[in-house]
Amino acid sequence: MNDVTAAPGADQGDASKPDGPLEFKLSKPILSFGKQIDTLTLRKPTGADLIRIGNPVIFTPHVDPPRVEHDMARVIAMVAKLSGVPSTSLETLDPADLVGLAWAISPFFMPA
Repeated sequence: MNDVTAAPGADQGDASKPDGPLEFKLSKPILSFGKQIDTLTLRKPTGADLIRIGNPVIFTPHVDPPRVEHDMARVIAMVAKLSGVPSTSLETLDPADLVGLAWAISPFFMPA
């Protein structure tokens, strides 16, 4: 299981949507700019990120049970934007890490 935490010094106001950066521990390191990384640090998204990339979360609340799906191409694009890690590096993520990242960023793109 992946560890997702707010980075040190981040405001913990609403735990589902931290104000500061998120740290996501990878189960398997990836290479980024020739350097091996085992933790991704993601900043909080902005409206501009959402406008440029689109919503990576498809939320359908009016069915029983409500459905949440992820547009993985947009998840990769959003994680690349929020972490500064190129999408070509993120494409080498272990599938469990990719799914974990999709769920980690989901609260930013769904209604409260």
